[in-house]
Amino acid sequence: MEREKYFLSNHPARIYLDVIAGISGRLGFAKVLQLANLPRWIEELPPYNDAREVDFADFSALNAMLLKVYGPRAGQAMALQAGRASFRALTPHLTTTLNVQAATFQEQPPAQRIEAVLAAIPHDISSGAPHTTFQVAGEQFIYTADPCPFCWGQSHAPEARCHGMVGFLQQAVEWAGAGDDYRVEEASCAAVKESKSTACVFVILKVD
Repeated sequence: MEREKYFLSNHPARIYLDVIAGISGRLGFAKVLQLANLPRWIEELPPYNDAREVDFADFSALNAMLLKVYGPRAGQAMALQAGRASFRALTPHLTTTLNVQAATFQEQPPAQRIEAVLAAIPHDISSGAPHTTFQVAGEQFIYTADPCPFCWGQSHAPEARCHGMVGFLQQAVEWAGAGDDYRVEEASCAAVKESKSTACVFVILKVD
């Protein structure tokens, strides 16, 4: 996979790594990092700051190795939980930006609150000109990451594997107060063998 092209902000990436380390334990986490060719993270993880220094290639390699070492079910569960934690790291910023305690926000219908949160998610948590967008399609939202740090450079995967991003968006929906009304699915993953695009597409669906 191509290196030194796209970078994540250290803070949300570090929170994600902390959750994985907490679940897998010191030895298990070290094993994943070693197999993913990330031995430097065994000695020192990215710092808790906003510098954009976590290479998409490294982050993607970690996520691929989670699935390989722990299997699809456990690896997916770990990534979902870590993705949720990554979003929670952004909530102080979002609370201020959206003034979520105000009645004008609280009284909005769920769809409007989701739209506001997606629009306010900082676009500067990555660098190298990745393109993250969302669209409103009726009662659904389409969130696109091009490229996606969770599977950057991967190919021929048997199924969608950006579970961390799904968890991130699940937490965003719940934080917006719409968790019982919507669910999140990955509709298209760049890592699957049928895909020729670098974009991953996530759909936030209204529950009937």
